[in-house]
Amino acid sequence: MANKLRKLFEQLRKMEEKRGTINDFINSEYIDESGNAIVDVDLVDDDNLFSPYSNKKMLNPEILNYIDSVVDPIPAYIPVIINFIVDENSTLNQSEIRAGFKHYYWLSYKAKAKSLRRLTILSLILFLIGVGIFSLYYAVKSMVGDFFASEIVLIASWVFVWEGVNRFFLGRREKQMDMINEGQMAVAMVTFTYVKKQKKTRYKN
Repeated sequence: MANKLRKLFEQLRKMEEKRGTINDFINSEYIDESGNAIVDVDLVDDDNLFSPYSNKKMLNPEILNYIDSVVDPIPAYIPVIINFIVDENSTLNQSEIRAGFKHYYWLSYKAKAKSLRRLTILSLILFLIGVGIFSLYYAVKSMVGDFFASEIVLIASWVFVWEGVNRFFLGRREKQMDMINEGQMAVAMVTFTYVKKQKKTRYKN
């Protein structure tokens, strides 16, 4: 097993030497001369651009999933430009597409921010409960000495304190990064490039 894994890691190392780091890939594939990350989205075949249930207010989830997968490795501090590539004869409405894009990511950003606030408040509540139990434990102990199940009460206080600290410093950081990433997309610039649609070639057997 160890030998097989060693071979795998060696192959991955050689691949990284050949392909470079993620930052190298991002710089070569997406970053323009102004330092923006340009993400091209091909809408030349512009059928089903919107979710059929949204009355043209939200883009098709497949388009959004594609954008998310491409933007995911791009650091949040890099401005993103979403460039929709459209057929020059298309009659699609730029305003509707831009509004659908902004609508989705703005709502997602606000939802992430709300979730972060809830986690922060919950972390504080858990911490204060733990401190309260801890203080009560020592107050009772000083008055009556050792009492039944005192160790269980003490352990419970530490559990609440640890859970509050853990959620604040670990869980909160993850949600904070999610919020920042959605914020990066919410303020992303949306542009359109019109191209001549290529005819599909049919091959005869």
